[in-house]
Amino acid sequence: MARIRTIKPEFFTSEDIVALTPFSRLLYVALWCEADKEGRLVWKPKTFKMRYLPGDDIDIAGLCQELIDAKLVVLYGDGLAYIPTFKSHQHINPRESASTLPEPSTREARVPSRQSRDSDPQGGREGKGKEGNTDADATRDLPPGFVNFWAAWPVSDRKQAKGKCLEAWKKARAEPVAALVVAHVEKMKTSRGWTKDGGEFIPAPLVYLNQRSWEGADEAPLFGQQVGLAGAI
Repeated sequence: MARIRTIKPEFFTSEDIVALTPFSRLLYVALWCEADKEGRLVWKPKTFKMRYLPGDDIDIAGLCQELIDAKLVVLYGDGLAYIPTFKSHQHINPRESASTLPEPSTREARVPSRQSRDSDPQGGREGKGKEGNTDADATRDLPPGFVNFWAAWPVSDRKQAKGKCLEAWKKARAEPVAALVVAHVEKMKTSRGWTKDGGEFIPAPLVYLNQRSWEGADEAPLFGQQVGLAGAI
């Protein structure tokens, strides 16, 4: 029954995944194996408990509901479910059997109405609904590590356009070390140098990325390594 699936490194630092409880994260990955090549599966929580978490004292119904509330799984039809972003992020073996489950329709899908956006923790975000240019729409198809990096900066200090910063992010190949980069930014935010009242340099995201300022952060003083940045703005 189980299939071979892939998992991206940035999965672990995705905002949506970090927001889940540890066992629900594990169950979500297990459901990738449960799903067929179209991302569809028969929704049987008790079977999931026996198959994937047999030795753990957990509330499987609660874990399943957590995934549904997060819109990582959508229920439809009679006892069926699908993973919305499955096909966008899994490389399916062409020899895998075709799905025997019916295709879900928008009318059938039972999605909690209190949430209006689908999150994509395997990579980027996917907007849903009729709203216009919202923050959720703006993160569509962006690397999740970059999304976390951009969100870490106060709006007042985002001195360059997001598009240019994204280009610099990719050029610096920062996505694989996104957790380190975000941790360094968060550390800067708690330092005296981040505040205008401190009278010290306040970095801009584009300059930070071009300078790869997170490198050597453990060896050098936090703002000592950025002495040359003020003149670059």
